[in-house]
Amino acid sequence: MESELSQRCPGAVWPDYAGGSLVNLMASLGAALGAGPSPYAPLKGTGLPVGLGQRRSVALIVIDGLGEAPLGHLGPDSALAAAQRDRLTSVFPSTTAAAVTTLMTGAAPGQHALTGWYVRLEDSDEIVAPLPLYVRHPAGSPSSRSALAGRLFGQPAFAARINRPTVVLQPSYIADSEYSRAHAGPATRLGYDTPEDAFLRLESLLQEEGPARFIYAYLPQLDSLMHDHGVRGEPVADLFHVIDRAFARLARVAAQQDAVLLVTADHGFIDAPEARQIDLEQYPDLAACLALPLSGERRVAFCHVRPEALDTFDHLAENELGHAAWCLEPGWLLEAGVFGPPPWHPALPARLGDRVLLMKDNYTLRDTLAHEKPLYLPAVHAGVSAEEMWVPLIVAGCVD
Repeated sequence: MESELSQRCPGAVWPDYAGGSLVNLMASLGAALGAGPSPYAPLKGTGLPVGLGQRRSVALIVIDGLGEAPLGHLGPDSALAAAQRDRLTSVFPSTTAAAVTTLMTGAAPGQHALTGWYVRLEDSDEIVAPLPLYVRHPAGSPSSRSALAGRLFGQPAFAARINRPTVVLQPSYIADSEYSRAHAGPATRLGYDTPEDAFLRLESLLQEEGPARFIYAYLPQLDSLMHDHGVRGEPVADLFHVIDRAFARLARVAAQQDAVLLVTADHGFIDAPEARQIDLEQYPDLAACLALPLSGERRVAFCHVRPEALDTFDHLAENELGHAAWCLEPGWLLEAGVFGPPPWHPALPARLGDRVLLMKDNYTLRDTLAHEKPLYLPAVHAGVSAEEMWVPLIVAGCVD
């Protein structure tokens, strides 16, 4: 199946669930911290330090968007780059909703079924954004946030499976969200205000006396700036250097406190020229084939097609969008293993729709509903380019 993936989508980088992805990182981390048996292979190679489970503190720091490529051009001489031990693939799609959920549960997207910024709820045909928990379609849906959370969030938290007390450190505006509460599980949730504040809180946590524990820290600020300014924007570089200096200081504290720091990202980024942004409204015949608005992401669109229009959709996708997208059957992607190994979440097939438009090169695809304002993002992710898929594994502190 790997060769067929290469033939149908030449140049694509797919998740390495056999031992080189974020899923496998969490499998090995869980094993070190006392979790039960994992259905996933351990992380291959020597990226994790020996004796990880014997350290007093282990911190996993997720810097949203800091893929290997952005790290390479933002800070080739940085403390973060100097501490990189390995590289991993993200999951598919390479996006926050899918990958951060994997990092907070240890499960692949095939099991947690959060497959993008927008997810179709199979029992109601609502299109929902699972992180902020709002309904995109239909407008005026009566579904409450708590009801949506109950239908979307069912995968047990990583913190519930290990034998250490856990602290989850997130920006204050999301620390008590439905998503955070569900995926932190029994962990103590703490908020912070700025990236500098986050690192100061991490220093304090490492220096506190008490039992051995696991700390999960999430920094989304770099991702937000890249979306707004592009991968090489000046505000992005400025924030990166702030984070890098704070990391170097934290690494010194960790070395003194019998602590290990593991730093990675949920995905990388590519710049997305506005000239290569495709608006579905410009292709009315293709849009007319859809039963629902698009779900997924701008780089991976899950298309819910009217049954009688499937042949027409395939023809139009090839002839009108073939230069910019691969049109794939979701069942084929499932069997190819890109969402992780079976058994899959029972809702997953319905959430993937009837066709997947996987964007080539640096193309993006969007549809804009009547109540939405058109939005251009200078940099994006979720696709299968090397820039989006490869993330670093950085190790510092009390290590061999």
